[in-house]
Amino acid sequence: MMGSGLIDKVLGFLKKDPDSAISKEAQQVLEKIPSLDLNELLRDIKSAKLLAEINKDPNNADNFIQLAEYYKNHKKIDNAINIYLSIAQRELEHQNFLQSSNYIQMAMKLEPDNGPLNMFSADIDIRTGKFAEAADKYRAAANYFIKKDDRLTAIYLLRRIMDMNRASMRDLLNLASIMIHEEMFDEAEKILNSVREKHRNGTVANLFDRESCLLMLYSMRKDDQDILAELIETRIELHHYENALVLLKKLVAKDPNNINFLKRQAFVYKQLNDIDNAVKIFKNIANIYAKQNNLIYRNIFYYKVLKYSPNDIEALSVLGKDAELRRNLDDKIENTDSRIRFVDLPKDEDKTN
Repeated sequence: MMGSGLIDKVLGFLKKDPDSAISKEAQQVLEKIPSLDLNELLRDIKSAKLLAEINKDPNNADNFIQLAEYYKNHKKIDNAINIYLSIAQRELEHQNFLQSSNYIQMAMKLEPDNGPLNMFSADIDIRTGKFAEAADKYRAAANYFIKKDDRLTAIYLLRRIMDMNRASMRDLLNLASIMIHEEMFDEAEKILNSVREKHRNGTVANLFDRESCLLMLYSMRKDDQDILAELIETRIELHHYENALVLLKKLVAKDPNNINFLKRQAFVYKQLNDIDNAVKIFKNIANIYAKQNNLIYRNIFYYKVLKYSPNDIEALSVLGKDAELRRNLDDKIENTDSRIRFVDLPKDEDKTN
């Protein structure tokens, strides 16, 4: 630790040479002090000098800018940003929007994704009528706070975008997702239902967004078969057949005699090239029709069994080997394919067999 006499001597050298950061004579003394970081001391002296100038003349923005640049050059980015924010705030209080924005832009060059800077800049944009730019900056700020695990601030920012009628589909889904995480279920459900309606009426058609929306709704309302059916259809549209099959099995387990569920399950098995399971489903459907005394459709589905498994004993025993019967059924087979949807989604019907 430096003795008080040595400290006084150092300070005396500094007082003799106030215009330079430190005199050569002072440097020679300081270099002899153990564990003293001379560069750090030089920086502290320079910043102290700038701060003293600011105290003398707080209205001189040049001193603030010099201090911010000093911090920037010495890799103290947070300090530099805080300086720019302080003078930007002062200009904003005096309604000097352009100058305030200029200072914020200087700061954003140091850290373009900074949340507080983007928020501040967006607020200025709103006051000057630049609403599209404001929405983009609120969006960037929301992403910043999401990464910082500050979800409540992110919710506030995404709500602002929504209130401005500038929210994209991704904004709405992000907002709902964060709200679910924060257990704000009612508000999240309102947003998701509005998104779901847009997909159902064809306003938007991004399948991945539709799947995300339905997945979140399903996470909150697992007993809603309509949501589950829509989610399955969306996954089929995406050709995510294995994921669709997982959900289809849940539907079939709850309602094992629902022919529409079974037809969709058979279709998915066919897309997965799992013909054995598809044939089992066709037989199941045929038996359900037989119990309903609907022999025409019973025969049609047994015919489908033979189409994929020509030697199936059960189907042969019902249909026999009557070639004429098979020909009569052939023109009806396409109308009973398992590509029958649960729900009407805003996309042209796929005619694939």
